[in-house]
Amino acid sequence: MAATATREHQLGLPATTALVVGGIVGTGIFTVPAAISAYGWLSVPAFAIVSAGSLAIALSFADLVRRTRRSGGPYAYAQDAFGEFAGFLAAWTYWAQGWTGHATIAVAGAGYAATLFGIAETRGTTLALALAVLWVPVLNNVVGTRSVGAVAVTTTVLKIGALALVAIVGLALFDGGNVGSVEAKDGDVARALPAACALLLFSFLGMEGAAVATNRVRDPERNVPRAIVGGVAGVALLYLAGTLAVQGTVPQDELTQSSAPFADAAESLFDGAWAGDAIAAVAVISALGSLNGWNMVNAEMVAGAARDRLFPAVLERRTRGLPVLALMINSTLATVLLVVNATGDALDLFTTLALLSTFIYVFGYILSVAAQLLHVLVRGGPVPWREAGVALLALGFSIWMAGATGADAVQAGTVLLLLGIPAYVLSRALRERGQAR
Repeated sequence: MAATATREHQLGLPATTALVVGGIVGTGIFTVPAAISAYGWLSVPAFAIVSAGSLAIALSFADLVRRTRRSGGPYAYAQDAFGEFAGFLAAWTYWAQGWTGHATIAVAGAGYAATLFGIAETRGTTLALALAVLWVPVLNNVVGTRSVGAVAVTTTVLKIGALALVAIVGLALFDGGNVGSVEAKDGDVARALPAACALLLFSFLGMEGAAVATNRVRDPERNVPRAIVGGVAGVALLYLAGTLAVQGTVPQDELTQSSAPFADAAESLFDGAWAGDAIAAVAVISALGSLNGWNMVNAEMVAGAARDRLFPAVLERRTRGLPVLALMINSTLATVLLVVNATGDALDLFTTLALLSTFIYVFGYILSVAAQLLHVLVRGGPVPWREAGVALLALGFSIWMAGATGADAVQAGTVLLLLGIPAYVLSRALRERGQAR
């Protein structure tokens, strides 16, 4: 059986919602306005599409949580619907996106830290700052779940407040001339729209975080679906307002070169470097808070897969209720990814890792919503067409987004996914040989 936190150490609805929102609102939204600036006005319809698709995925996860009633998230759903091998691939995928996603968040935090402290972006400084952002939340997780929940609530309130402030003031002073035209993909809207959506989707990833750690949540069948759906809907509105505010404040040619776009917008809106520094500080804290929650979520998934004998049993071992070994291995792999890919251009590195992480991530979404669709279609009685329609929309959107991440991300991501096959063969062979003794 999975280890379950005692009631006093479990997360209630506010902390669970903060975990979802904190996982979604990492540093992605703080950096995405610059990454998407070359798409100009196309960011508005792209946001509408990504928000609708993300909400469909969130609703599917809410239904899956009510039905499955166990921790593990995407891997548990795939295993229940399609068997052990599909469950392993989902677990492997979720583990792999932990390396890429954590590294991406750390790089975005490093870009804002460089702005905050006035540090020139070189390969060495970007790497050092990213490693600091990556490992500080690991230490906080070792303290325990209560600390994780408190930090999640505190950092979520802080970053939502900062984003909302820039959004409100920026929209009030909005200058449409700064947004610019579609320059990406040679101005071809048909090619640029899916690419813009893929970049934006990275900022929405993480909605299923509470579903993975249901054993750490009080009354999960009630609180987790509410946290997922409410978190996605609220974040979508905030994202659109914030991105438009930044694009309408900072000229397009400047925004495409910025590694701290919200800080640049704040400095312009409030006419002072102090405002940019304040937003940069919030962005760094946001990165720390996001990784704080993601460390717990990813470690819980690995421990759950080990409990169900998909991963080596040693990864299930816990210290004070926390799978410390799983946490350390994941962070170490993210460190390796940072060292191998480190450059002096934080924005370029962020974009590369974000697209790779998105491709790997949506593979797990595809398995999850397919499991939900199968359940809806095969259970007895009339087909609930609302649930079926939502699952179909989520599935189609996820498949479309996988291809939209681009050739480089698809190529590298496919290799990472395929590496899971020999890993499964080895894991299963060792397990069955052990049972035969």
